[in-house]
Amino acid sequence: MDPIEKLFRALPNPVADRAALDQNGTWNQAHFGQVFMSFSPSRSHDLDRGFVQKLAKSFSENPDYPMLRSEIGQFALDKPEIPNDDSAKSQQLKYHAWISQGRKDEEYPFNGGSHSDGQAVVLPEGSHAFLPAELTNPKICANCKKPNPNNACSGCLVELDGHAVMKTQYCDKKCQIQHWKDHKSQCLGRKKISRAVSLIYDFFIMAQKGAWINKQIVSIIEKQGITNIVHGNPDEWAFQGKPFVCRYPSEMAPSEEHARAVLVDNECQQLLTTFQGLLKLFLMPLCQTLQEVQITPRNAHRPTCDMRHGQVRNSMYSEHTVLRATLHSGEQMAIDITGVQFGWRETVAPWKIWSSHRVAGKSCPQPFGSAQRMQDMLYPFAASQFIQLSESQRLSLAHKMELAIQKKMKDNMAPSVGELYRLDNAAFASCKQAMLSGAEEALKNGLRELHESKVGLCYIDARGEWRATTTKQQAEALEGVWLTDEDIRKAKARGTDLRVIYQMRCNNRSRKQKFKAAGLNMP
Repeated sequence: MDPIEKLFRALPNPVADRAALDQNGTWNQAHFGQVFMSFSPSRSHDLDRGFVQKLAKSFSENPDYPMLRSEIGQFALDKPEIPNDDSAKSQQLKYHAWISQGRKDEEYPFNGGSHSDGQAVVLPEGSHAFLPAELTNPKICANCKKPNPNNACSGCLVELDGHAVMKTQYCDKKCQIQHWKDHKSQCLGRKKISRAVSLIYDFFIMAQKGAWINKQIVSIIEKQGITNIVHGNPDEWAFQGKPFVCRYPSEMAPSEEHARAVLVDNECQQLLTTFQGLLKLFLMPLCQTLQEVQITPRNAHRPTCDMRHGQVRNSMYSEHTVLRATLHSGEQMAIDITGVQFGWRETVAPWKIWSSHRVAGKSCPQPFGSAQRMQDMLYPFAASQFIQLSESQRLSLAHKMELAIQKKMKDNMAPSVGELYRLDNAAFASCKQAMLSGAEEALKNGLRELHESKVGLCYIDARGEWRATTTKQQAEALEGVWLTDEDIRKAKARGTDLRVIYQMRCNNRSRKQKFKAAGLNMP
């Protein structure tokens, strides 16, 4: 047997997708890694030998499991054709191509296209961007259980672009009145949680747009139903002294939907840490319990894929974290502020409905605050200096926004969230607008102070490591070293290595004295 066929045969059988999952609902990483670490390309005559050998070598140097599987999926998608045979290699390539494009139930490449994780449902226009109507809008009277009711409770009705997200239906007014005693707590809970999530979403998106972590993106392209995020040369960006916290370049995205997807790509943990204060403010008063739940995504409408340094990382292979809120009514809600990275439009929906269509395998719940505790434990030892500094800057900006929001609540006769959620629709909309304006002003002022401080600008030190300036003195000492756009344009035209120019500028005697005075260790 060819060594490559042997390698793919040693992996979990993709035809039995459930059997490939461990107790946490994800593929058994230890087994997967062991197969690739023990791979030997000798005596292989497979035409894809070079790719598999490169993949195994890369994994041995950096055992990044999601990236490994992303690479297999991208390779499968780039192939002109995958042979329709019974080989383990063909099965694995088909399987990973399916996952990379969203793990859609109806496109499952085995067993006639019917995937074991989900029931057959009629998809709405826009495919998996919305939950199926038969799940969110069952068309049964909540009181007498008769089919095809004509009325809906307006108090807790949530619709998005004509698609029902939450809808309680009745035959007529009489049925609605009879059911009110049972429905009241659910109705009020749904109305409040919808308001809370709308506030959190708007504030989070505002903060992300204004204070985004620079990822050196050069283009955003949709290909094969995937939003590809193409990154540039990171050192080029560092040679220019760019800030780590900056405005999000939404103009390079082909549409607003693509821009939002990239804006929140891989940012679910950011929401739970940097913006934990807002989550506590708006959600905790509504909940019996609040949990952070890690899931393996399924039925993505349009997943994202990071493409940098010749490697790919598709969001379908990474764990996605959402919130599960158990309301005082007892109803459980899924809160997914960053789900737009998968093309999902709902930010809140009943947990049972949402998870039945969006989750592959088992979910892994943790108490609220687990992400923050993990960050507090790992960051001081594992995170680079520039990451720690940029995250502290964003946390400071989020805190300024939170203070401004609370002030506007008091100014608008809603000193607590309980009073805020009891406002009528017009008063709530007015108060929300005032809160948004206050938060925007606080963010703008905070960013101006950050810019003036010149703290958080990128440079490369004597060890070739990325660093961030911590004082204005450091930034001023580096001003003669950083390259301008014109410098880079001329260097590229001449074929000059940017690192050489950077190092030559650092070797200036007077600059070295400034470096020493500012506490900089430069080349």
